[in-house]
Amino acid sequence: MGFWFSLFIIGLIFYALTKGYAKSPAGSAHKGFSEQDASFLVALLARIAKADGAINESEARYISGILDMCEEELKDPGVRARLKRIFDEQKNSQTSIEQMARMYKSARFLTNDECSSVIIYLLHLAYANGSLHPNEKRAIDEVARGFNLGDISSFYASFEREFSRSWQDENSSWNSKNGSFEREIDPYEVLGVSKEASFAEIKKKYRELSRKHHPDFLGAGASSDEVAKATKKTQEINEAYEQIKKMKGE
Repeated sequence: MGFWFSLFIIGLIFYALTKGYAKSPAGSAHKGFSEQDASFLVALLARIAKADGAINESEARYISGILDMCEEELKDPGVRARLKRIFDEQKNSQTSIEQMARMYKSARFLTNDECSSVIIYLLHLAYANGSLHPNEKRAIDEVARGFNLGDISSFYASFEREFSRSWQDENSSWNSKNGSFEREIDPYEVLGVSKEASFAEIKKKYRELSRKHHPDFLGAGASSDEVAKATKKTQEINEAYEQIKKMKGE
């Protein structure tokens, strides 16, 4: 994608953000969350997803979960497709991700807590496969600089502790095909639903659990360790839901 087209896409997002600000001042991601916020978040996620060169299955599941969450929060059945187009357009953008973050913070007058919340979304995606790629870390560092957050090493440390110890626990087995540990957990058990439940019931339960466990709902006083644990739980919920969707052909 050319530079000017990338700049045009960012301009559209910037316009949407500034247009919506009077009606929906920047706040926590679950308070006054708008399509403008979702658009910028998805654009940044797209850049992190492609930072290591390819989007793997775990990352795709996480992105799908984010799009589902946005659709649920915004109560707009068409928003998912619009956000997916932004994701597809931005994943190969050559525009500086640091610049994008700087524009986001300026347009929405984001506080440090709000910027930290965005960093958590990006870390969640980066750790979707259980480890952090150096290119993903560099991209997230650039976002942090754009947000003027300073040192975010405590976030990395918390995520590293939580995800590294969960990836090789007693519920894991080695998959020689892709060279990774995979957790053998019943997806129905994770969501707390029976295998006989209708997909509508399963989807309702998934949304309830996503809202309950998402790290953004912990509040400003949550520690980085609490955020990392909530993030891991949310990832397990997302993965279980996507697995059931696939099994049921939804």
